[in-house]
Amino acid sequence: MSVLDFAELPKDGEGFELLVRDIAMMLGYKTKWSGRGPDGGRDLLLEEPGSAHLGEKARNWLVSCKHTAHAHAGKGRSVGLEDLGADGGIADAVAQHQAQAFLLACSTQPSSAVVTRLEAIERNRGIPTHIWDGVDLERALDSAKGWSVAQRFLPKSAGGWRIISADKSNEFVGITRGYYIRFANRVGSRLYTHVMDECLDLIELLPLPVGAELRPRCVFYDDVHTRIYWQLDYLHEPRDAVSPTFMRSLQDQLVATFDHSENMGGVDIAFRITPRRADRGGDWYDPDNYEYYKGIDLYDRF
Repeated sequence: MSVLDFAELPKDGEGFELLVRDIAMMLGYKTKWSGRGPDGGRDLLLEEPGSAHLGEKARNWLVSCKHTAHAHAGKGRSVGLEDLGADGGIADAVAQHQAQAFLLACSTQPSSAVVTRLEAIERNRGIPTHIWDGVDLERALDSAKGWSVAQRFLPKSAGGWRIISADKSNEFVGITRGYYIRFANRVGSRLYTHVMDECLDLIELLPLPVGAELRPRCVFYDDVHTRIYWQLDYLHEPRDAVSPTFMRSLQDQLVATFDHSENMGGVDIAFRITPRRADRGGDWYDPDNYEYYKGIDLYDRF
């Protein structure tokens, strides 16, 4: 039985397109959008890196996203030939975008007629074709990195905590609310997710400028001395200037919010907030890109 419910995504299909793009990026592909097609939708272009043993010659895929999970009162329907279009239309679209292959991404599954049509295009026109159906997408999301993507787009069916053990018994990766958080305790391997939930509730209450976000990266819980060390990124629009005075004010507001909380009594909180530019409109943007975690010392105390 499927765990993730793609019917949580809006009916217009744009949320599904963004989800497919983020999955492709998570899998290591370069992506960019095409313009609007005749059906009003955008097509995604995906660059498949070539093998280093064969000259690293990349291959570009034209990705067509079909979101039919809302049909039949949320039970979904298969993607049919009427959704796909004619052979010539697919071949022309691939050529128009200077791609070499065609990928169909769907939130349900393709009909047998669609599978046959794509096989014919590959056989008769020499255009490689492939399908990512709902099962393939769910399998990609059911991973350490993928689950935070699932929680951003499908907060109901991918809600709660997903805990992944690290090499040490007291280190974990916690995935919740769409965040990908590294965390550790000072001793032992007990999980304090209820404390982390209370912290996240307060962090998310802090008012921020439009387009800005506080994103948790890691947390160290000194459970012997009852002190929590949070490392956060302040993601902001590239055009917005962020001064040291503003950052100090932001940190002071966070500390004051925790000091006035009845749920955090007896727990000391320390924050380190790093400002980072986030171009959310860019084809490469991922709020949990591995670059954000480089150089982080999980046991740093400040």
